Amino acid sequence: MSLQTTGAPELSVVMPTFQDPHCLELTLRALARQTLSPDRFEVVVVRDGGSPDGYPEALAAGAGLRLRLVESAERRGRSAIRNEGVRHATAPLLVFLDADSWALPDLLERHLAHHRVPGNPEVLIGRRDDIGLAHLGAVLRDDPAAIPRLSPHGGDMRFPPAGVPDDRRDWLEVAWTVAYTHNISLSRELFDRAGGFREEFALSYGMEDIELFYRVDREGAAFGYDDEARVVHLPHHRNMGRNWMEMMANTRSITAVYPCLEWEFLSVIVGPEAVRRIMLYRSLVRACVERSTCAIGPAVAHLADRLPGDRTLWVGTGSADAKLPDSALTFDYAAPVGPTNFHLIGLAPPIPPGSLDAVVSVDFWRYLLWPELCQFVNSSLLLAGEVHLVATGADAPEMSPVDDTSLAYLRRSLAAEFTVDLAEVAGLGSVLSLRPPRDAGGTPAFVEAAAG
Repeated sequence: MSLQTTGAPELSVVMPTFQDPHCLELTLRALARQTLSPDRFEVVVVRDGGSPDGYPEALAAGAGLRLRLVESAERRGRSAIRNEGVRHATAPLLVFLDADSWALPDLLERHLAHHRVPGNPEVLIGRRDDIGLAHLGAVLRDDPAAIPRLSPHGGDMRFPPAGVPDDRRDWLEVAWTVAYTHNISLSRELFDRAGGFREEFALSYGMEDIELFYRVDREGAAFGYDDEARVVHLPHHRNMGRNWMEMMANTRSITAVYPCLEWEFLSVIVGPEAVRRIMLYRSLVRACVERSTCAIGPAVAHLADRLPGDRTLWVGTGSADAKLPDSALTFDYAAPVGPTNFHLIGLAPPIPPGSLDAVVSVDFWRYLLWPELCQFVNSSLLLAGEVHLVATGADAPEMSPVDDTSLAYLRRSLAAEFTVDLAEVAGLGSVLSLRPPRDAGGTPAFVEAAAG
């Protein structure tokens, strides 16, 4: 279907739709009153199966637009449908919107103007303000000025309530973590170079856009943000419980493909807190590597023969010099990521429960904030029967200091849930050993050996 076919568009809006003609009608109406002349852009709407009821009326709202409807008889999922839309797009610049992305009048003009400036970031993220029933009337009467940026009913949920101050754009370092396809643009060339959306997500909800823009980030692309390139997220029914479970399942599967701390955090935290945590731990990992702290080698020399087996996860740096057995795994932040080395914190590692003999963290646990330390301990004891927190004499400004008093307190705190032993290992330092609660009395052999 094409309502206008003359000329060459400079910008293609790609928009999937599934059983939401009530949203699509409003969104097309908003695109039809853009300040950007309609002969300069096209709109490719891709319907992902479902009932056609209501769609003729919805599409009529786009009268005067260069509008193309692509239909899939069977449901294919968000990734496949967006890829199909791109295949039908003809412009060199892609703007991804959703059918529920009600655009303010200058949205497309701002996207196009950004990409016309040499040296600007290759990806532009726009603002999305969520609304509820309180401000739906403003949309229905086409009154964008009546929709506040911040309200009890919404705002851009990716950012703190204060919004995104112009003087604090450091979050753009990890902007792909909030690169949703409801309002984002990039060149067709960059989209193709990154490989498009992964269609393995099929009908499962969520994270397919974040995963794409993670690959875009790995291509070396920079991200920009325009707080005035604004859409309103129209209220529509969502099964939030189901969506959340599918999104987390998708994220765990992605973490297995990309075993890095960024995806590990996204598997347990979303939104602005995830961005803050990712940036913090990136800086802590850099500090660890730059100062050559958390050396695994000495721990291997003093502890390896006291552990129940070789299938041990060693957390720290310098594993290449430690002469580890082939069955060992590492979180060595100074070594490249590989089949047995992950750049993870240990919050939700893609390792089967019960598949390890032990987990040993050499000083890196001292970089962790308290919530992450608790999660590391909990996750590690699902992987192995024992976890050892090694505190050497090394020190760094970013590390939590350890002394006899703080170690004693930590032991008492952890003992509320685990069996915890504290030993001094000659030539290494203090070792807190954690295991599930004992079924019977007795001192673990590791502690006996350390004491001797």
